[in-house]
Amino acid sequence: MSEPEKKADVSWMEDERLKHIDADKLVFLQKLVFEMQQLSDKEKLPFLMALATSSRKQDLSFTKEEADTVIAVLRENSTEGELAKINRLMSFFHN
Repeated sequence: MSEPEKKADVSWMEDERLKHIDADKLVFLQKLVFEMQQLSDKEKLPFLMALATSSRKQDLSFTKEEADTVIAVLRENSTEGELAKINRLMSFFHN
């Protein structure tokens, strides 16, 4: 019997500071930040392409306030490895 698949921790999405942000946006970020890290390098590009297509169809966008709040909450709820990935992703957007 195989070991059960590790479920993504979604507790960060319950933070009070995120109550005003649409749930679809939080699910999008959960997939982007946490679920993608469980994929092989070969699986990441198709995953990102599908996620980008889905976000365009749903017309998902974040205000600066929403983005800042989400990033703060994600950082507080991340492991060191996840935090490093978030920081790399953020440096990409700030360049």
